[in-house]
Amino acid sequence: MTIPLIDADMKFLKAGSLPDLMSLQSIIAANLPCPEIFMLHEEKFFQEILRLERSVIGVTAEEELIAFSIIRIPGLADDSLGKDLNMREEELIKVAHLQAAAVHPAYRGNGLQRKLTSAHLRVIEDMGYEHVCCTVSPKNPVSLANYLSCGLMIEGLRPKMQGWWRFILHKNILHPNFADMERPVDINEIKIQISDIEGQLDLVKRGFKGFKITFLPDGAEVFYA
Repeated sequence: MTIPLIDADMKFLKAGSLPDLMSLQSIIAANLPCPEIFMLHEEKFFQEILRLERSVIGVTAEEELIAFSIIRIPGLADDSLGKDLNMREEELIKVAHLQAAAVHPAYRGNGLQRKLTSAHLRVIEDMGYEHVCCTVSPKNPVSLANYLSCGLMIEGLRPKMQGWWRFILHKNILHPNFADMERPVDINEIKIQISDIEGQLDLVKRGFKGFKITFLPDGAEVFYA
């Protein structure tokens, strides 16, 4: 059951929010249907990221933190998702990560992840970065749908931390992609089950990009073009 949001507040979080972030992450971890859906972060990570201006946005309801979004600037670090997408070095320094997003189980269904992502995309553009990247588990179609609705597209698929499969999504916020524009009628469009990893690997290798998802009674299909 989703609790409707009557009075919620979205704001940038600072160091004093560390206990609330850790508490919300624990609630989310305890309610995961599958552990690999969400990568947990250690307290040290939250401490360091909270020191950076505008890196964490939170949503509170009745004085309780119910959702957060985190961005990170990887620079030329080995874990930059730009490297997974074979970006040149001059492009890597323009990359920002949507590092993590989480919503309290009781408040899912209110569009909070989309709202937080949209807010952080505006922050990233204001900071002067061009490329936005993130990862999503193929076992988390709802989160994938939220990011796709914000104009990110699947451009990679590979095992990441702990060998868990992750879609690698990308958006160039200065140059619209075909997900943001009216598509020509003759575009080569293919839909595929989200669980078909090998099939999607082949599509990505052939230059297809995932841009839409539909939900079915027995799973979900991703549209590539």
